[in-house]
Amino acid sequence: MKRLTNLALVATVALGTPMAATQAANLKLLTSWNRDNWPTYAALEQYVKNVDGIGGGKVKIALVGKEVVPPFEQLQPVSAGVFDMLFSHGVYHSGSKGIALVVDAIDADVEKRRSSGVWGFVDSYYQKHNNMKLVALTATSSQGYHIFLKKPLSADNDLKGRKIRGTLSYHGVIRLLGASPVVLPGGQIYSALEKGVVDGAAWPAAGMKSMKHYEVASYRIRPTFGTSNLGVWINLNKWKGLSKSDQKILLDAGLKTEREMQAIGDTILAKEDAWLDKKGLKYTRLTSANFKRVKATWNSSLWDVANKCCGDGAGKLRALAKKAGLTN
Repeated sequence: MKRLTNLALVATVALGTPMAATQAANLKLLTSWNRDNWPTYAALEQYVKNVDGIGGGKVKIALVGKEVVPPFEQLQPVSAGVFDMLFSHGVYHSGSKGIALVVDAIDADVEKRRSSGVWGFVDSYYQKHNNMKLVALTATSSQGYHIFLKKPLSADNDLKGRKIRGTLSYHGVIRLLGASPVVLPGGQIYSALEKGVVDGAAWPAAGMKSMKHYEVASYRIRPTFGTSNLGVWINLNKWKGLSKSDQKILLDAGLKTEREMQAIGDTILAKEDAWLDKKGLKYTRLTSANFKRVKATWNSSLWDVANKCCGDGAGKLRALAKKAGLTN
């Protein structure tokens, strides 16, 4: 309780507005990434842009970053109402029924996710377990994730003996390739590579340029794997206090962002890859057989993690996704 009280005071200072005076349409959003985490941050930027465009300024979102609350600690203060909204990835709160982490193993077809009931199930799950409502669940691009390295894949097409940074989602793939996973916040990847703490890192396919990882890593594994999905949630009590029209603005902006973001992310990635090519960064490629193993392991390991964190909920979500042909 003391922790949440302190966070409330920090949020007030960060925004320069007393919390008691906050109006229903003025929302404080806690984000796991800042502008230096591009293009991950681009999804949030697009969502806020769409809220402004659809709402005509009726709903305003003020951003509070990871310097106030670290990414792995952000769910609780939003669930408790210290902050109104959250932009994050489910793996950052996997220990708190973070079922959204497994959406990375579900095809990123926006319309099918909704018509199949997948989107609605994730929404209901967070409402029940975390007092939060989902308003957007968007892929950052069609390319998902990759691993970047200081040295290329071995002659055996693996990473045996190496240490690779990765959150829980990546551990199955990292171990499949013979490496040991190391859990570090994204902001520590650069220094960990520079100091030799890790030999590479798993991350969304774009971002090496904005985070300057190209200065300490020279190779990118291809093909990419999985889909990278980020959520925007709002505290359920705050949601219920909004007018129907304000609720519609947030939901419409979420759907619009989901429909737009893959193309936006693919453009960002294509430009980044071309820029990195000019910088002399190289690709190191998985064999066809190894890539098939990576894809299968990515999906199965994510569902294993989801089963551990969410039990029957993971099974029900998988059944919905499988019925729609969105996962295996």
